[in-house]
Amino acid sequence: MKIRDVVVAGILHLSRNRLRAGLSILGILIGIASVLCMMAIGDGAKRLIVKDLEKLGGANQVQLWTQSTIWKRRRLVRRTTERYTFEDAHAIEAECPNILFVLPKNERFRPHLISSPYGSQPSPHLEGVTADYALGMHWEVQEGRFLSENDIENATQVCVLGANIASELFRDTSPVGQEVKVRFSWRLPSVRLRVVGVMKAKGSSFSSWRSLDDTVCVPLTTRQQRLIGNPYVDRLVLFFEKDADVYNIIDSVKDVLRKRHRGKDDFIGYWIPKGNIQRLVHTQKMIKIALGSIASFSLFVGGIGIMNMCLVSVGEKTREIGLRKSVGARRIHIFWQFLTESICLCFCGSIFGVAGGWMAAHGMAGLAVRIVPIVPEWPVVLSLPWILISVIFSILMGVGFGVYPAIRAARLTPIDALRAEN
Repeated sequence: MKIRDVVVAGILHLSRNRLRAGLSILGILIGIASVLCMMAIGDGAKRLIVKDLEKLGGANQVQLWTQSTIWKRRRLVRRTTERYTFEDAHAIEAECPNILFVLPKNERFRPHLISSPYGSQPSPHLEGVTADYALGMHWEVQEGRFLSENDIENATQVCVLGANIASELFRDTSPVGQEVKVRFSWRLPSVRLRVVGVMKAKGSSFSSWRSLDDTVCVPLTTRQQRLIGNPYVDRLVLFFEKDADVYNIIDSVKDVLRKRHRGKDDFIGYWIPKGNIQRLVHTQKMIKIALGSIASFSLFVGGIGIMNMCLVSVGEKTREIGLRKSVGARRIHIFWQFLTESICLCFCGSIFGVAGGWMAAHGMAGLAVRIVPIVPEWPVVLSLPWILISVIFSILMGVGFGVYPAIRAARLTPIDALRAEN
């Protein structure tokens, strides 16, 4: 008797007991599908956050903001008058290693209204930036040009519009070369700005309720001198090299700022986008451990069900085992016949589990888009390593839970097997 024949015999026995085999497969299916579904959704969330950070300039940046009040142990210690300046940005670029460039920004005070001959928009998001803004934000110009160094040096009255605000202010007309009026309050007169460019559509960001396409960019010096009358900078965005240590960069930046601000650095607040990714990875690891534990119990229960089925199968086929042994079948043949049943059940459970996990992940992704409407699409990332791990683990589990019934069947003697009553 060949091994191939006993393997076929084991598979044929499963096909004759489809309901029982299906119920045994179901336990493995649920465990595999639940793990793969959550892994696919979690990896999709990571991809969303990385993509969102790319909209804001990527993960290799540090944003410095000003702490106007100093707190210790939940008590207000004092207020600070220290503010960043344009010269601080130049000093950081010149003295700090691994810094590619520094982007100073002003965005604290919003204008009351921006208008054109074709329409208007209340409370637009107006940012005072430098010529490096488009490079740092990975934002391409759709029409016209972006701000130049000449615009920054001479504080020219020009602006660049986001896609949404350009459409609202000028409808189907090209905005390049036309003027808009910006008014910061009813008490102040309007300031005329000439549109020199329109940016490509970029969409929304998790970190803001607004769309990035509602942004109006003006030269930082124009905002300081002609619009606000404030020489300070609200925020410094530091773009650094890929493999640089972000905390060493922050320490070197603080050293530079202490020299320029009378030895003080308690007014410096910072935000590290890479920290969001690291926290997400840490959270994912914890979720994977928790899900792995839950799935292990689920698969263990499914494995017990498979062992029980194999033991029942041994009891049902005791006389058949005796007949096979009496005509020359060896222990190894009987062993492989019953072990094949267990492996096939677990293998089928893993295959159906992969398909079930893929469908469940797409269903949960569709639900996530409805819950978080800011996301147009939630990616489902079902990685090949996890699929292979699931299939291999299921086969190993089939071997582990099928060995005992197979050994028990193989040890039966022909006389005892033929004497048994089924």
